Amino acid sequence: MKPIKIFCKGKMKKTAFLFPIFLALSAGCSVGPSYKQPCAEVPAGWKNQQNEKCDAQSAPALTYLDYWWEIFHEPRLNELEQWALVNNRELYIAYERVQEYRALMGVAASNFYPQVTLNPLYTNTGELIKNYAPPVPNTPANLQIPRLFRAHELLYSLPFNLSYEVDLWGKLRDIYASAKYDYLSQQKQYETAILSLTSSLATAYYQLRTADAQIDLLRRILVSRKNALQINEDRFEDGIVFYSDVALAAEEVDSVTTQLEEVIRQRKVLENEIAVLIGVPASELQLEFMPLVGLPPCVPENLPSEVLLQRPDIAAAEFSVRSQHALVKEAYTQFFPSLILTGSLGYESPVFKEFLKWLSRFWMMGAQANQLVFDGFRTPYNVAVQMARLGEAGGNYQQTILVAFQEVEDALVNLASYAREYDSAVATSNWAERAFGLYKDRYNLGVINYIDVVNTERDWLNYEIQSVGLQGNRFLATIELIRALGGDWTLPDAVDSPIKMNENEGCE
Repeated sequence: MKPIKIFCKGKMKKTAFLFPIFLALSAGCSVGPSYKQPCAEVPAGWKNQQNEKCDAQSAPALTYLDYWWEIFHEPRLNELEQWALVNNRELYIAYERVQEYRALMGVAASNFYPQVTLNPLYTNTGELIKNYAPPVPNTPANLQIPRLFRAHELLYSLPFNLSYEVDLWGKLRDIYASAKYDYLSQQKQYETAILSLTSSLATAYYQLRTADAQIDLLRRILVSRKNALQINEDRFEDGIVFYSDVALAAEEVDSVTTQLEEVIRQRKVLENEIAVLIGVPASELQLEFMPLVGLPPCVPENLPSEVLLQRPDIAAAEFSVRSQHALVKEAYTQFFPSLILTGSLGYESPVFKEFLKWLSRFWMMGAQANQLVFDGFRTPYNVAVQMARLGEAGGNYQQTILVAFQEVEDALVNLASYAREYDSAVATSNWAERAFGLYKDRYNLGVINYIDVVNTERDWLNYEIQSVGLQGNRFLATIELIRALGGDWTLPDAVDSPIKMNENEGCE
C-alpha cells in the first residue's frame, strides 16, 4: 500500500496549536496519491495504410460525430440517420443515463452545503414516575424516601436544525470529483452510442443497397436464362439438340431463382434491422429498391495516429480512471478525523399560549469530532479495494486504446484489400462475360455442347456477384474506418489528449 500523502493549500507551521485550530486549518488539505494518467503506446503511423490512388484533394472533409455520413451524398441515408437520432430507443436510454449521472453529480455537490431541516414536534405524555425525595432535616443523609406520582408533560417545538460536515481532508471534494468524472464519462459514452448507431445504420443501409444490386443482377440473369431455356426447348422440338440441353437450361433457371430468393430474404431482414435502428415497427417500414452504384469516398493518405484522440470511448475510459482515483483519495480520508458542526434554533414551550413567543426561544450549537481508532482493518482494506479498482480502470483504458488501434488497422487492411480484390473481380468478370459470349456464339454454330455455355455463364454470374459484394464491402470498410477513428479522419486543431506516451512524465 502506498504511503499516505498530505497536500495543503496553505503552509502549516509545525507548532503545537490547539486541536480545534488544527482542524480548522486542515480544511484546505488533500490526502491520497496524486493523479497520474495511464500511459499508452501511440505509434507514429499506420502500417496498413496503402492508398496510392487517393490524393488529399479528393478526400472529403468530415464533420465530427454529427453528420459524417453526408460524405456519401445519399439523401435517403441522411433522412434515415436523422430519424435514428430522434427515435432510436437505445440512444434515448443512453441520453437518460447521462441525465441520471448529472443528477448524481448534483447530489454529491449538495454535501458542500449545510443541511437544514425543519422538525415541528408536538408531544403529550402521561406516565408514572418513581422519584426519590431529598433527605428530611434531622434524618440521616443517606436516607431517601421513594415517592410514586404521575406526571403529565406537554411539549410544543418548532426547531430549525443545521448539520454541516467540514471538509477537512478533501473527502467531500473527492466524492464530488468522482461523480463529476462519472458524468463526463457518460457524456462520452453517449457520443459513443451516437457513433455506433449512425455507423450501424449506414452499414445496414449499404448492405441493403448491395443486396438490391445483386437482386437486379440476378433478375437480369434470370431473364436471360429463361430465354435460353425457351430457345433450347424450341430447338429440341425441332430436333436440333438433345433433351439434356433443355434439362441443363432448366437447372440454371432454378439455380438463379434460388439465389434470387435468398438475397430477397436477406434484404427483408436488413430492412427490419433498419426499422429498429430508426425506431419504427418493422411492419411499417418498406424501403424502395436502390441498387448500389459507384464507389465510396476516397480516404486521405498519411492519416496521423493522433486522430484517435477524438474517439469518445477513449475519453470515457480516461474519465473513469479519474473517477476511481478520486474514490481512492476519499478512501484515504477515512484514516483522519472528521468534524461535524451542528446547530438548532427555534421555539419550544410546554404551554401552548407561550409557544412561538420570544420567551420560548431556544438555540443550541455544537461540534462533534470522530477519529478512527480500530475497525478490524476495514479502512485499510477499503483503500486496497479502491486501489484495485483504479488499476482495473487504468487497464481498461489502455485496453480501449489498443482495441482502437486494432480496429483502425483492420479497417485500413480491409479498405486496401477490398479495393484490389474489387479491381481484380471486375476484370475477371469482364473476361468471363467475353468468354460467355464466345462460347454462346460457338454453341449457336453447333461447334460445342451446351454444357460449355452453362459453365462459362455460371462463372460469369459468380464473378459478377462477387464484384458487387466487394463493391459493397468497400463502402462498409469506409464506414468502419470512420467509426474506428471516432467519426472523423481529420486531425483537430487542438485536442486535450486522453493518450500519453510512455516517456511522458505525467503518466505511469
